[in-house]
Amino acid sequence: MKFIKNNGGRENYFPVDKKKDATNDCVVRAIAIATEQDYLVVRDCLFDLAKEQGRMPNDDKIYEAYLSQIGWVKKKPMRNKHNRKLRLHQVKINTNAVFITSGHVCAVINNDLNDRWDCRNWCANSYYVKGEK
Repeated sequence: MKFIKNNGGRENYFPVDKKKDATNDCVVRAIAIATEQDYLVVRDCLFDLAKEQGRMPNDDKIYEAYLSQIGWVKKKPMRNKHNRKLRLHQVKINTNAVFITSGHVCAVINNDLNDRWDCRNWCANSYYVKGEK
């Protein structure tokens, strides 16, 4: 798996010159990248859903509900032959996916990690892919 530095379209609207400029938006960024939607569209949809449910937009219940609404399906973590979860760099997936790691959400596009920073060494927990039509 290759790492591709990607701001998910955030740079079209907000500065991303320093790491502090692009923190706490990994959910919006990952979903925008993986679903190929505009950053602000994803952000606004997550905020609207969060307001309805009295939660924060990066709450797992919010982004899980949003991904489900747009037809994405949650998958269990990939495991090796010893039943241990794979690290992101070990994952082989040839589609768009949103991966959940410990405290972080990132996008994988055709087996390339697209994120603000390189988290390939983190455990790949559950993930989302576009559902069957």
